Amino acid sequence: MIDALVEASISNGYDQEHGRSATLATIASGMGAAVARKIDKAAPGPDQSAQSSQSFEVFWHGIAYDRAARPWLVKTLIPAQGAGLLSGQWGTAKTFVALDLAGAAMTKGLFAGREIDRQGGVLFIAAEGAGEVSIRLEAMASGYQTADTDALPFAWIEDTPDIKNDASYRTLTEIAVSVGVQIREKFSVDLVLIIVDTMSAAANWKDHNDAAEGQLVMNRLNELGRATGAFVLAVDHFGKDASTGTRGTSAKEASADVVLATLADRDLNGTLSKTRMAVRKLRGGKTGEEFPFDLNVVPAGFGETTCTIGWRAVQEASDSGATSEKVRWPKALRVFRTSMQAMVVEHGKSITPYGGEGPTVMAVALDVVRTEFIKAYPVGDGDAREQKAAKRTAFNRAIKDARAMELIISREIVGVDLLWFAKE
Repeated sequence: MIDALVEASISNGYDQEHGRSATLATIASGMGAAVARKIDKAAPGPDQSAQSSQSFEVFWHGIAYDRAARPWLVKTLIPAQGAGLLSGQWGTAKTFVALDLAGAAMTKGLFAGREIDRQGGVLFIAAEGAGEVSIRLEAMASGYQTADTDALPFAWIEDTPDIKNDASYRTLTEIAVSVGVQIREKFSVDLVLIIVDTMSAAANWKDHNDAAEGQLVMNRLNELGRATGAFVLAVDHFGKDASTGTRGTSAKEASADVVLATLADRDLNGTLSKTRMAVRKLRGGKTGEEFPFDLNVVPAGFGETTCTIGWRAVQEASDSGATSEKVRWPKALRVFRTSMQAMVVEHGKSITPYGGEGPTVMAVALDVVRTEFIKAYPVGDGDAREQKAAKRTAFNRAIKDARAMELIISREIVGVDLLWFAKE
């Protein structure tokens, strides 16, 4: 949206006359004012209710809209827009995980072994523990050896907003929009992630169990995301009984697009073990998956220390390349599957495609799989040229379908296209 407004200002001569900084400031002011008008109209008085109207955009089947069907911030884990929760009991590294996500989003690194689909800037709302943000950020940034971490597109707020209060929420939204404009101007990327740490502090609850109160807060987090174009992730706490999930009303988790949970086994002395992140909810995706991690103690200067997240490698395919019986491959892909299994056994190599911290997989060259497939795939009558063309067409269709169904993963490494079976 911001890019389109800038282009319009160039076309009408405003940008040339007043300069880019003035143009961006005007855009931020206008977007903030639009949010303010929306809040003012949200609760009309008795004389206004009959006159108020709301416009809804209608989409039609059969029309190709210029947008991804399911855009992601983190591939198959966190959507590009919306609102979600990162919940857990106290001391289970929630903020460290949130900052690790921020680092991956800014540098296009990996988060829990998953690729970042939308790289950009981060706004961190430190409603709790504001004094720790800077030191933890520096420790996280130092772990990205290949990225320019001297100046990252990261901004934070150390004041505590009240999301339920109209004036406070309006101010927060205006600031977030302005930060997005500044990130675009300074780093040429969009604001893609807003982290609220924690929801308990920023929501200023009167009653944690009030469904209407919880729904209002979640609605406003979603509105904040729509106003800025970012995904909004709120860090929250589990209740006394961890099996019930996020503390308070169920409206919070019900309204979230994704709910991630940091889990751990805790001894009586407070020592943590088996630290991991679980997917409690993912709208349009698989739940129950767990990502183990270590909480690494690192120096922070002046004799101080802090922690960073180290994701443990997860084996994504067995050494034989065989796939789990839980995964149902369609009949049309059976020849492709058996061809790839045979080639993994014969020519597969163990690699870490995403670096030392990522998973280890058994990969095989695409060309090798294609050759085996062409040998194994049956075709009907026709001359040799027609049969060869039919086999190649069938292979291209099979690999496209297998990738679309997330049955395999492909990646070019050192100029070679490699394939491996997805985690099952």
